[in-house]
Amino acid sequence: MVKNSDIKNHSDSFSTPKELKLESIDANGQEEENNVKMTPDFIPMIRIIFWNSMGFFFFSFLIPYVTIQLLGVSKTELGIAFSIQTIGGLLSAPIVGYLTDRVSRKILILIGSFGRAACYILMYIGILLSSLLLFIAGMFVLGFFVGFFWTPLDTLISEKSNKVNRSFAFGKRAGMIGKGNFVGSVISFLIFWLVNSFIPENLFLVYCPLLIFAASNIFGGIVFHLKVDENLTFDKHVFNLFPSSVEPSIVSKEPVISEAPLKSRNNLAIGFFLGFSVLVIAFMTSNLNQMLAYPFFQVYLQEELKIIDPTLIMIIYFPSQIISLLLAPKLGKIADKINPVLGVAFVSGLGAFVTWLIINTTSGYLFGLLLLFDSTFAWGGNLILQNILSRISKIHRGKVFGAAQWLSLFGAVLGPIIGGFAYDNIAPFAPFAISIFIELSVIPLYAIAIKALKPYMTEKIH
Repeated sequence: MVKNSDIKNHSDSFSTPKELKLESIDANGQEEENNVKMTPDFIPMIRIIFWNSMGFFFFSFLIPYVTIQLLGVSKTELGIAFSIQTIGGLLSAPIVGYLTDRVSRKILILIGSFGRAACYILMYIGILLSSLLLFIAGMFVLGFFVGFFWTPLDTLISEKSNKVNRSFAFGKRAGMIGKGNFVGSVISFLIFWLVNSFIPENLFLVYCPLLIFAASNIFGGIVFHLKVDENLTFDKHVFNLFPSSVEPSIVSKEPVISEAPLKSRNNLAIGFFLGFSVLVIAFMTSNLNQMLAYPFFQVYLQEELKIIDPTLIMIIYFPSQIISLLLAPKLGKIADKINPVLGVAFVSGLGAFVTWLIINTTSGYLFGLLLLFDSTFAWGGNLILQNILSRISKIHRGKVFGAAQWLSLFGAVLGPIIGGFAYDNIAPFAPFAISIFIELSVIPLYAIAIKALKPYMTEKIH
């Protein structure tokens, strides 16, 4: 005889065929959703980066070359010149972070594109007039307007990509920088080499790539503004494809009041504040570290490794600025699959080791190869951290990116000044040696921040 309780227990232990079917549909829907990596306009959207990044290599090459070789400043003054660029970003970052969540991102990106164009024009005029003031004014303008470009663009990249492929999405962003950088580098290298070989006194032609890159920024900004739909998010795209797999509230136009349950708001205020504070401090320290030695790579090649030919310096410097960016989409795929704490520890540890190898090499070409590895590890870590930032909040992404950028820029202001002072007053290898210790010190900071923030992220890390 079968008891009623046995029937009840049996029904509690096994799902009905209908329930099994529903679970299967939900599982298949989730799997299909995860296979969608980004919105249809994601790739057209990031093509603006190609046009805006064409001058990156030539710009980074010119700053130490012009200030040291043409204008005859000291290493400390070179560091100050780099810092002035970052001070411009410090002033604009809070404004842009606030505006990104409230006004059209396309307008902000257009402003950023025009600002970069103005920077190149000012630098060009400063070189022709041998004016350090105008040259540095151009760098300040770049720093001020660069946030108008990257903060809203990073927010759009986050909104238009699947959270499980977020590092890959930012890798595509870096890859597009690499493509634009490559084309711009070829153009600038050919012009710089040919003119210096035949008519080196003609500064108008030697530095005319700056005008080309100013035009490319204006063109890219206008095309972006005309073609990108900033209202098409990944959640809306998935809702259109799989309506049953997405909550209707995701695509609602009504404002979201809170991203956390009421019962957790008190804990959220403490835990979130602690984790986010440590994270942005780690960002600040990382940028201080990156800018300690970066401004002095070319000077080190010239004065310590005795490589005087500027064209040869460009060849040595080129791979680290291009190849690591072209590898970024592959790095992003790897970053999406690994534990972020272990990933940061791995790339930071290898980066410190490579920096130690750099200051112990006597070959310019080996210096360039090691610089490539160092840049690749730096980009790998950057992709992991951008992924973390993008998951913290959906409705406040602009503020999150803006706050992180502001403190990281603060570190980038201090880095060149400390590095220049160390180069002039301690030893040429001093900025690199200090960088090693700082790079290792940020590992525990990132570990603490990521673990503290994990429970409060609106897009969870598995």
